[in-house]
Amino acid sequence: MTRGDTAASLLRELRTKQGRTLRAAASEIGVTPSQLSRMERGERTVGEGTVSRLSAYYQVPAEVINLSQGQVPEDVVSILREHPEELARLRNKYRG
Repeated sequence: MTRGDTAASLLRELRTKQGRTLRAAASEIGVTPSQLSRMERGERTVGEGTVSRLSAYYQVPAEVINLSQGQVPEDVVSILREHPEELARLRNKYRG
């Protein structure tokens, strides 16, 4: 997985790395091939229940999928609200 992945590119990458066809993966995840295809093209967001199934199927933490959709865990948001100085420190550390 590369930095800056969108949910669409992340899901496609995870599926292709496992060597799974869209149809096979969709069946095993419990969505239609059309739904998975739309998620992989960024035409459909990934709902909470589907995130859980994708997480289990691809063996990645649900947070990875949520972050790729721009969803920051609420506990992280709370920490940054309580310690805003950490945001600047993190930016400096990871943006160089």
